[in-house]
Amino acid sequence: MAVWYFAYGANLNKELMRKRVGEWKDCKRGVLEGYRLSFGVFSKSWGGGVANIVEESNSKVYGAVYLLDEEQLKVLDRYEGVPNIYLRRKVIVKTDDGEVEAVTYVAANPRQFVKPSAEYLAMMQKGLKQHGYGDEVLKEVKRIAEGFGSKA
Repeated sequence: MAVWYFAYGANLNKELMRKRVGEWKDCKRGVLEGYRLSFGVFSKSWGGGVANIVEESNSKVYGAVYLLDEEQLKVLDRYEGVPNIYLRRKVIVKTDDGEVEAVTYVAANPRQFVKPSAEYLAMMQKGLKQHGYGDEVLKEVKRIAEGFGSKA
């Protein structure tokens, strides 16, 4: 059975996703409302903070949805450290074609703020560009990555 997966961090990068799970059935830009982007998880392999999402009304997270099969999702679970680092959560994501139910990952034990490495941020920003996001979104993500939080 195919499942939509909402990516908001490094998995926005199509090359990284292809390396991790192979080809997907479909992919489109998506916005998750009622959450904000944060960097509250330390990753040894990335050498700094990695993305997380936190529930917050009047906020939104820019990302993409990939249509994956169950096996690909299980592979992602291993990359995301389920259930110790991240947990799966069902969310409703707005795409250009309407709303889709998707799964995403939220930190199991988030910290306040962990500054991401330049490499991680570059990987994430390249992914945002690949999905058609412009300078405004890229600047906002950079601001959050520098510890200034999202605009209220």
